[in-house]
Amino acid sequence: MNEPNDKGIDQSISNKKTPFKVFYGWYLVAASMFSNALVSAVYFQGFSAFVIPIETTFGWSRSVISGAASLRQAEAGLFGPLTGFLLDKYGARKIIIFGSLIVGFGLIGLGFATGIVMFYVFFLFISMGTSGVGHAVTWVVVVARWFNEHRGLAVGLAVTGPVIGAPMVVVNSWLIELFNWRIVLVSYGLIISILIPLIAINVKDKPDNGSAIKSNQWKYKEEGKIGVIAEAEEFKTLSLFKDKSFWMLSAYLGTLFIVNSGFQLHQIPYFVEDRGFSTTAAAITIPLVVWASGFGRVGAGWLIDKVDYRVVLIFICLFMTLGLLYLQLLAPSNTLTTLPFALLFGLSFGATIPLRGVLGSMIFGTKNLGSTVGLLQGTGVAAGVIGPILMGVLRDWFGNYEIGIWVLIVISLLGIIPVFLMKNPTHETVKN
Repeated sequence: MNEPNDKGIDQSISNKKTPFKVFYGWYLVAASMFSNALVSAVYFQGFSAFVIPIETTFGWSRSVISGAASLRQAEAGLFGPLTGFLLDKYGARKIIIFGSLIVGFGLIGLGFATGIVMFYVFFLFISMGTSGVGHAVTWVVVVARWFNEHRGLAVGLAVTGPVIGAPMVVVNSWLIELFNWRIVLVSYGLIISILIPLIAINVKDKPDNGSAIKSNQWKYKEEGKIGVIAEAEEFKTLSLFKDKSFWMLSAYLGTLFIVNSGFQLHQIPYFVEDRGFSTTAAAITIPLVVWASGFGRVGAGWLIDKVDYRVVLIFICLFMTLGLLYLQLLAPSNTLTTLPFALLFGLSFGATIPLRGVLGSMIFGTKNLGSTVGLLQGTGVAAGVIGPILMGVLRDWFGNYEIGIWVLIVISLLGIIPVFLMKNPTHETVKN
């Protein structure tokens, strides 16, 4: 009888393949995408489908409904910093679950609204909840803490949920015609209240060892001095207010949020009333923009790791300006001719989404990233309150959106100014 060959046994064991395991951070990316797809389908891009039906039901002016959407921006600005602070203190799991329940309650209440007071009150509830369940603060912070080398790519992918949810705006228009807007809102509220908490139960805030990953550091030059803002050099929250880049980035985000929020809420009414589209044809322009924004979200996150971030920020402003100029100068008359606008505006809109998480973590570190992103959200998005009201008022005054869009073009160009006042960066990877 032959003796057992220990070497052969060892070789057999070594030849066994290790089961493929997906890094947990990518599960968080997928969870963020799904959660935000649901919220976007009814409350962000998808809410445009509800504007005209609600206006028809109550007989309100367009500026009244726009005011509610502006409260959405105000809530994001007000609760963004608070959400960031609570996120650092209590963790993402509790924030996401609590936020999704509030959103669900608000949508159900909105579906039963009988007057302007109830409409505004429940809209405020939804706005407050989305501060916790949306990707503006919570999800981007969690994802950024789990990634290092691919952080820009991961954050960019994590905020593509609206790209998935965008087609639902067309479905919304069909469902509203088939049933009514109240039933659709209540149904969304029930779905969000059930599904998102089930996802959030498994969310972990950061790797178990809690260690900061430091392979990607951001080196910058300014006035002849070299400094490195690395993960190990975590900023304290109050020191943000002393940093010029924080205020310049906030001003930049503010101008773009005015333009984005101003046009997107009025996108369907603009194409219906000013360009003669049917409601369904106008609704199709929304997923076109959001689909294009997917490339902007992922591309901007990836590019910021590779090139001078100021170049990326300038091109965002230029693309947004060109998209709106196309509408004014060429006046598209059908869905096909809106494609250049959808591409330009979509790329620029999408590129703004990952900026807070990517630049915030690169410049100020990840330890207090919730507070950092929350403050950027607050100071930048709060300015977006102006957009929907401005467009609604100008439309009511002049009877169309032409003047309003010219105003948005000027504002988008003004966003370039703070970019030149930011620090002069050079990106490099620092080996540990």
